Amino acid sequence: MRVTEHLYVYLWADQTENNCNSVFIEGKTPVLIDPGHLNRTGQLFDRMRADGANPDRIEVVIGTHAHPDHVEGVAAFRAGSVKLTLSKQEDQFVEKVGRPELERQGLGLPPYEVDFYLKEGTLILGKHEFEVIATPGHTPGGLSIYWPRRKVLISGDLVFLQGVGRSDLPGGDAEALKESIQRLAKLPVELLVPGHGPAVQGASRVRTNFDYILKLLLVR
Repeated sequence: MRVTEHLYVYLWADQTENNCNSVFIEGKTPVLIDPGHLNRTGQLFDRMRADGANPDRIEVVIGTHAHPDHVEGVAAFRAGSVKLTLSKQEDQFVEKVGRPELERQGLGLPPYEVDFYLKEGTLILGKHEFEVIATPGHTPGGLSIYWPRRKVLISGDLVFLQGVGRSDLPGGDAEALKESIQRLAKLPVELLVPGHGPAVQGASRVRTNFDYILKLLLVR
């Protein structure tokens, strides 16, 4: 769905495959954030085309973190020149812990190659300027992407509508999760796009959501 100029958000209501929400940002360097499961990328691309967005123009794919339900779909781009990026800490964690753990569970993560690493700070893609924020807790190298001009926050699996990401999976850290959410709560946000579930639109609703979540975390 086209939300505003350059910004497309694709929310998944069907949780049977636990696919994540994806964000596409048009521009001189078109970027897709969290492509999701490989077997759902075709449907994602169909939805994009229906909105007038061309998935063939994607140049950069960002993974907020490297769980399969967020980055498995990068395999759909392996034959092209699309650049994959996530944090170095997340990439190292996947290779040392994440991939072996998935294999022990009889699951898999397609091979991928990170073209460049994201680190906290400003990221410029074409004419768009984003802030990359290190938000560990759900995973050690999780990232959130903030677009100051649009006041859009893409939080991965850190924070949802009235909920937070799991911290009991390998690499999770409940205290780091709380600290990361406290950092994000200070941002002026008008649209919160979490990794799963509904988006939160409107500054007052986003503020109320953060207040609810922080209160929930503080009483745990």
